[in-house]
Amino acid sequence: MKTGTNELSKPTSINELVQDIEKHPDRYQHLKIFLRHDNSTGIPDFGEEFLAVSPSGFGLYRINSADYQNGRIILSLTEVSTNKAVQYSLDVNNQHPSCIFIRWKDVKNMVFDECMKSKINDNELLELIEDKNGN
Repeated sequence: MKTGTNELSKPTSINELVQDIEKHPDRYQHLKIFLRHDNSTGIPDFGEEFLAVSPSGFGLYRINSADYQNGRIILSLTEVSTNKAVQYSLDVNNQHPSCIFIRWKDVKNMVFDECMKSKINDNELLELIEDKNGN
């Protein structure tokens, strides 16, 4: 959206954001943080599990809901192993998001495919185990 001074303005609602994304998809390429094997561009299903990866670490989260306020997408998530509720906030104008989300089902399918090829049971590879320090 443009203001009278030709600067980009922030959409005021999630509906405006969706409309702006549809009108100007190139402007929002950096918001494609949900990665899936089937290359779907749709919004992930609530309740779906994703491996969140950031420069500081990773974890398995279930997506509960999404909201939009003041230029930020706010994701309500549940950390799967602890069932702890957390929020992740994403500035729609930040060209370098701090986190990407990889659909957990796709990770499991890749490991299972490799297990079938090698005839070795590597299901342990799918366990996110905390070390002694809780990391």
